[in-house]
Amino acid sequence: MNRLINFLSASILLAVTACTTAPEKQEDANVISLEKALTFDVSDYDFQKPRDIPGMASSNPDGVEIKVNSQYVTRGGEPWISSYADFHYTRYPAEHWEDAILKMKSQGFYGIATYVFWIHHEEIEGQWNFEGNRNLRQFIELCKKHDMGVFMRIGPWANGECRNGGHPDWLMERLGDPNDIHGHSGGGGRLRTTDPEYVAAFDKLYYQLSRQMKGLYYKDGGPIFAIQLDNELTPYHGGNSAADLIELEKEMALEYGMEVPIYTTTAWNGAAYTQDVTIPVHGSYADYFWGTADQYYRTPAFSFSNMRAVDDVDTESNPMDENEIYDIEEYNNNPYMTCETGIGINIAFHRRPNVTPKDNGAVSLVELGSGCNGMGYYMNIGGTNPKGELSYMNRAIDRFAASNPVFSNDFQGAIGEFGQVRESFYEYPTQFNFMADFGKYLAPCRTFVPAVIDELQGNDLLNSLELQRALRTDGNTAFLFVNNHIKHDTAYQFNNVQFDLQLKNEKVTIPENPVTIPVGSYFYWPVNLSLSGVTLKQATAQPVLYLEESNTYMFFENKGIPAEFIFANAGVKSINGTDAKVEKRASDSKVIIENAGLNCSIDVELDNGNVIKFIVLTEKLAKQHYKSGNTLYLTDVEVILFDHENIKLISEKTENTVWMYPANTIAGVTATRDGLFEKVEVNFEKVDVNLTHKQTQDGKHISYKNPTYKYNDNVGVPDDSVFNRGTIIELAFPNGIPQKLYDVRVNVDYKASALRFYKNGEFIYDNYYNETVWTLGARHMLADYNTDMKLELKFIPFQPEDKIYYNGKYWPNFKHTENVLDVNSITVVPVYEKSFSIK
Repeated sequence: MNRLINFLSASILLAVTACTTAPEKQEDANVISLEKALTFDVSDYDFQKPRDIPGMASSNPDGVEIKVNSQYVTRGGEPWISSYADFHYTRYPAEHWEDAILKMKSQGFYGIATYVFWIHHEEIEGQWNFEGNRNLRQFIELCKKHDMGVFMRIGPWANGECRNGGHPDWLMERLGDPNDIHGHSGGGGRLRTTDPEYVAAFDKLYYQLSRQMKGLYYKDGGPIFAIQLDNELTPYHGGNSAADLIELEKEMALEYGMEVPIYTTTAWNGAAYTQDVTIPVHGSYADYFWGTADQYYRTPAFSFSNMRAVDDVDTESNPMDENEIYDIEEYNNNPYMTCETGIGINIAFHRRPNVTPKDNGAVSLVELGSGCNGMGYYMNIGGTNPKGELSYMNRAIDRFAASNPVFSNDFQGAIGEFGQVRESFYEYPTQFNFMADFGKYLAPCRTFVPAVIDELQGNDLLNSLELQRALRTDGNTAFLFVNNHIKHDTAYQFNNVQFDLQLKNEKVTIPENPVTIPVGSYFYWPVNLSLSGVTLKQATAQPVLYLEESNTYMFFENKGIPAEFIFANAGVKSINGTDAKVEKRASDSKVIIENAGLNCSIDVELDNGNVIKFIVLTEKLAKQHYKSGNTLYLTDVEVILFDHENIKLISEKTENTVWMYPANTIAGVTATRDGLFEKVEVNFEKVDVNLTHKQTQDGKHISYKNPTYKYNDNVGVPDDSVFNRGTIIELAFPNGIPQKLYDVRVNVDYKASALRFYKNGEFIYDNYYNETVWTLGARHMLADYNTDMKLELKFIPFQPEDKIYYNGKYWPNFKHTENVLDVNSITVVPVYEKSFSIK
């Protein structure tokens, strides 16, 4: 059995540890010109039939089976790559669950993952609460209503930046380790062990959950297709009986009828699992909120890897222990799946990363290119920690080294804590729809990473002088993955790039002529892909989706890289292009895209008379797309929601456009032709919202002390009284908040350490500055607004020596001599909505 050797573990340790100086600034002049093609040689590819994992299979009442083997999951007998992301029901208003579920459906997700936070349901021993925002059954039923799968993460310990990791205080007091207030018991105590009293306690939790989930499993025709048991259970957290506890949890879950085709546990830092009992799942993030404030991370999340994770959310390497070695083949006996591919990242008081849409999109693509066959994301939708009867529910500095916000759990999600759709939202549909429609081709493909960036061969995983690349192939069909977006590192434009692929029976050079790969580009290109009867030999364009009724494939041209297609001539009668040049050759036909966009297509007519259409969009247009049924939508609105026979458009703009292919599906509107698409204009009547604000107290120059965590000198949020001494600004809507709008957003552009929001004197929300504008959604926070209501924002300043990291900066390095607290603007934005019927 192959094992990592000590020096390799040490090299990985160096790869994931932090720098203590700021990363080099990226310059446009950073260019590398290649002298020869980059190569992949898989000529000795040895296909091995995957092994079925016993006990991981289930059919729904229609006979569609989900089944797990050692390489991938099948659905209905076909290889399948599922996509799912965390949305925590107890952190979101129940009256807005359906709206949020529909947004995730519009993104292209197959399913929703959600934690059960035990303390949210049994804060007081014996008093169970499944009402309102805690109504788990109602949440699952809404997912079912909209054909969204559900991945239940049932604990009993969850983490999720929740108080005690989800363990109730009464349980902590009874069974916890006095020296470990995280909710663990690795060094003492009886939590997270097979101690009979602990087992008896979470047995009651499982019983209550079984009542909520009854009849809603995949086998019943329900949405619950997977269950994650205890989270991050390592020997440090639960002692030597950790694997025994996981096995016991699964036995108990099955006794309560929790029968699903997929069972998982998290797999980093040596987390416990037993082969064929659970599947170990992984994760990666673009930046970290843990660590110390003066650290800068260039994470391995931007580098393709033969390991399943080399990160602080890792498997084979643990930065806390350079001698820790794990068996890679052990993980290779299971399909590569994730539960924490980062969409965004949380913030802590001492450490406040800011991740961009490209950061998120690149991390996702790298995970997929590294071999992932089940993509789980964390977090897609932000939320609000509920306030308990006895305490706040956040993980504060007195509970852990990272002091997260008291209420805000926004996580910089693609959908924010108030339901606002962010730019990151648009990075994902191209990947999710690809997984859904092309996953059957990709899932059986193994991953190959060049030796020069392969840490298993002792090379530097984080070498940005090498173009990050990987090949997934079954020996014939292949997908070439490239990532040239790297956070916190110098990135380079690569000129004169070609790839020589030595497959099982042929050599392929892609592209035929060298290209330039710009900084910030990431993509995957297909090779030898059989689509509806034609063989696509190669394409320097990214596949996205398939519309079965019109036999149409959508691709897009990567920005700055010319798109070309090469089709085998076998079985093809003719190929014609619009805004494309077709060159027929001896054995194939080359199509050069001249003008990607709304009118760009390739029509391939087969000898049997069938016509296959390929639409080629620009990258910008592709990232404005939605797929619903057999219709492709493009739009500049904020988001489109599809609710069975209805469609809703939501936008901050009064003038909007929607394009549809192959035909207009919106009833009651007049469409005009725009290239291949039907176009409609959707306009809203402008609504004025009057917001006033005035400063009632100047707290810029106050002095205060931040509490410090003794273990690593991290600082946490100061006492509530400090905010009462800070700058205070009162807000008011003199004319009220118009009810006919979808939402009213208040954007606060400020630079200070933190703000809090108060309603009638009650602290209800908070935000730690990380160089972004903070948005408050009235729909969530001010549904009960009246003109007598008192609304206040309270700000505390940055002090010159505050040990705080934000967006790649360490505050003391600015060498300020006085406090900083600036409120640049407070503006209000109306958000419009309009619903239509679908034809």
